[in-house]
Order: sequence, then structure tokens, then C-alpha cells
Amino acid sequence: YPIQYGGASSKIFLHVLNEYEADTQSVIKNFNGILNMILAQHSTRLLKLRVDEIEVKARISYTVDGSVYTQPIRLVASSASGEWLKSAAYLEYPDPVTGVTRQYRALEEAQAGVMQISPYPTSNTVQMKRSGARRVGSTYAFDFLGLMEVGLIQQWAKHPSMSMPPSGSLFEAKELVLGEDGKLSPVSRPVGTNDIGMLAWAATLKTPEYPAGRDIVLIANDVTVQSGSFGVLEDDFFFKASEYARERGLPRLYISCNSGARIGLVESLKPMFKVAWNDESNPASGFKYLYLTDDDYKSLKEGTVGATKTKGPDGEDRWALDDIIGQIHGIGVENLRGSGMIAGETSRAYDETFTLSFVTGRSVGIGAYLVRLGKRVIQMIDGPMILTGYSALNKLLGKDVYTSQDQLGGPQVMHPNGVSHEIVNNDQEGVHSMLDWLSFVPKDINSAPAVIAPSDPIDRDIEFIPSKTPYDPRHMLAGTEDDKGNFISGFFDKGTFKEYLAGWGKSVVVGRAKLGGIPFGCIAVETRLSQRVI
Repeated sequence: YPIQYGGASSKIFLHVLNEYEADTQSVIKNFNGILNMILAQHSTRLLKLRVDEIEVKARISYTVDGSVYTQPIRLVASSASGEWLKSAAYLEYPDPVTGVTRQYRALEEAQAGVMQISPYPTSNTVQMKRSGARRVGSTYAFDFLGLMEVGLIQQWAKHPSMSMPPSGSLFEAKELVLGEDGKLSPVSRPVGTNDIGMLAWAATLKTPEYPAGRDIVLIANDVTVQSGSFGVLEDDFFFKASEYARERGLPRLYISCNSGARIGLVESLKPMFKVAWNDESNPASGFKYLYLTDDDYKSLKEGTVGATKTKGPDGEDRWALDDIIGQIHGIGVENLRGSGMIAGETSRAYDETFTLSFVTGRSVGIGAYLVRLGKRVIQMIDGPMILTGYSALNKLLGKDVYTSQDQLGGPQVMHPNGVSHEIVNNDQEGVHSMLDWLSFVPKDINSAPAVIAPSDPIDRDIEFIPSKTPYDPRHMLAGTEDDKGNFISGFFDKGTFKEYLAGWGKSVVVGRAKLGGIPFGCIAVETRLSQRVI
């Protein structure tokens, strides 16, 4: 596999040698059906192997006026356009002499009849951004839209008695963009053209609970833009996106992967700073002030620095620095003001609507605060939540106390302390857990939770009988299997119990489940002895 050697992506290619009789539309339909099944069952493995393209080459035959014709067809599922493994189909037109394909004709409706010289797009900005996100252990923000659709297919698979809508209509998302008037509006623009490190979508999900569709607001850091740091523009955008969800009473989902508030330096100024030493031959004796020469000071725009004119030892003019303000807005303390603003908005959103955060990669500083203030947290196993890096703490302490970020905010810290409600192994699991949580949540703050047809009859018997000796209370809530593999039903509908905060407060079991198709929260007491080695 290429990723074993540092490859950014990999590809699956299948060449079907035997001809078979079929028409193009049925081939495309079957390919899309198989693709949806593969994504639903193996999306986690595809993400792990970084599969960005699946290609099938085949030859179909058809009869016209008694004559049999053969037509090469190429079926492609590619992530090159920005959407994860989006399917496309092409008819091939080979050279009659050499047999080498010269042209490809697109069959999808958006490009029907368009001739191309190759079905393979060249490496583009989106692919480079996707590789950059993978290098920090996360998934490119736009790819989460594809994972949401895969997760919805998995949600419908839990309800085989219900008719799933066509897979292409399960998930629709419109990117939200902040206009010059300070208002958010949905737009359609090419993937990866954002110029700030924050993204948001107004999305409609067709779930088993809401087959006609439910609306959510999805906010995500784009870690490929200045490491996902929070600047003034990112803060303003996050505030407006959260406000958009809160004012409409819609669930607000936040996908977090960032490097905290953006605090930078103007590199062009650094070479100009000079030091007035107490003793130039002995810097250890300290310094009097930092200064600029008269020429350097006059070359700067007014307001770049605050300085007092003084004289050097040789009588030359110097400008002793009082303040370094800089020439670029958005790399200084103004970002901390924005951090306070979005922290307050997140607290208000938690009070007024449903908030849920998924930590897909490192979340630093204000990024960690936002996750915590949203209260409900799903954390990926490689996504630490920290206020500052371990190397900075080691410098402060004067010795190497910490060796990794996980010691400060990894799952082994946040889960036992009740900060993270659930730990997942990868991004597809994280998206699946987000959708699981949403299945218990009303479509907006003014609605009651949705009730679906129960998987178990409402007049069934509860077969689990608590014993006089300590037992697992989860068996009472969710049911269990006996030694022969027979299912013993518990209190709630089969397969609906979802435990949260499993690592914290071991003597209490909490979670969500459904009873007769109605969402419930549940609390049970753990009577067995709990141990933890520190």
C-alpha cells in the first residue's frame, strides 16, 4: 500500500475483461449501488488507506438492427473535485487502428456529452489540501460532507423495515459565506476556494427519524489555512455561523482541528530591532532598551511602533521602542478579543440550542475552550485538547516533564475526567457517533423528539432478570446474550442503548436509548466494584 511509504493517497483499479450485455444507464445504476454499499461497509478502511479513487473499466455489448456492438465504459469514483469519492461515468472512444483510447464522453447529467481527453484530473489545490489535513492526522474539512452521507446510509441500515430515500438525496449542504454586509448567505462555489480557516454549511439530513429532512448547521476548522488558527476573520465567521444556528433553534455541530488563536510576528520588522547593551562585550549583564535606527524608523508607516527619540553613544539618533504595534491587522491581541467573543457565543448557544463537538485533530487554546463550552464532546483517539503545547510547559518548568500532547489533553486524560463523552478511533466513527446523538435530538428547539416505529413490540416481555449478586446494569438496559447466543431482551428497544461518559464516574452508568421508538435518557447504578490504577 502506498501509505506505507509515505504516499498521500491510493487508488483501486479493476479491469473487467469479459464483455457482458447491458445498457449504460443500468451499468451506472448498478455501479452507484455497489459503491454506496462499499462506502457504508468499508468507509473506515478506505479512509485509513487514503483511497481517493476507485475505477472500473469494462466493455458492454448491445444489439442494434441485428448487429452486435461493443462499447468500452469507464466508471470512476473520485475525490479530486472535492467531494469524497463522487461517482462519474465515461464512454471510451478508442483509435480504430491502435486501440488506444483517444476521447472520453461524460455520461452524468451535469456534463452529458462533454468530450474529454482524459478522465483523470491533474493534481490540484484540493488534493494538496487533503494531503495537508492528513499529515496532521485529520480529514479535509470538505470531505466530512461525504462522510456524513456515508454515515446516513449506515443509519438507515439499522432500520431495514423502513424505505431509505435515494442515496443522492440523503444529504444536501450549502456552504455559508459571510458577505460584506456582515450577513451569512448560502452559496455554491468550488471546493477549497475559501481564504479563511473556518467553514460552515447549512445542511439537510434525511434520517430515519426525519425522512423528509432535518436542518443542521455544521461548522469546521480548515486546518490547511494557517494551521486552522483563529484570526479576526475566523472569529467573526464562527460567531455569525453559531448565531445563525442559535437564532433558528437548529443543532450546531462543530468539527474541531486547529492551533488556537493566531499570534504572529511581522517578519519584516524583526531584522530592524537592535539592542542597547549595558556592556556590549558581556550581553549577560543585560540591556537598556530595544531601538531602531533613524533610517529604519522613518521607513516604517506611522503607527507601526511607539518609540522615543534618544541619542546613541556616538551621538547618532535612535528611537527607543515603547510599543511594537506592527503593520498587519489580525496577528496580535485583537485575536484574543475575538476568542472571548466566540467563547461567549458558544456558551449562549449551549443554553439556547443543541451543541455537539467532534475533536478530529489537535485543538489548542480557544479551540479547546469552544469544545468544552459546548459541553457535548466526541474525541478522536489522536485528537488532544490542550491549552498550550507540552514543549512550552517543559520550558516553563525547566525540565522535561511531558513528552507528548496526549499527556496533557489526550483521551486518557479527558475521558476519565468527564470532558469527553465518547472516544472514537477515526473520523468515520466520529461522524457516525454524531448522527447517533442527533437521532435522540428534536429537529429544533421548538419541536418534540421524533418517534419512529419501534424495533421491538411495545407489549414485549423484559426477559432480563437482575440477580442477587452484582451484575452489569447495561444488560438490564440494553439486553444481552446467554451462553447459547440467544438474545435476552432488556428494558429498552434492542440495539438502541448508547452509553456516554463511560470513563468517568464508574459507579454510575448513563446513556440514551429508545423505548417504543421514543427517545429517553437513562441513569443506572453500577453495583459492582470498580478499580482504577493510577
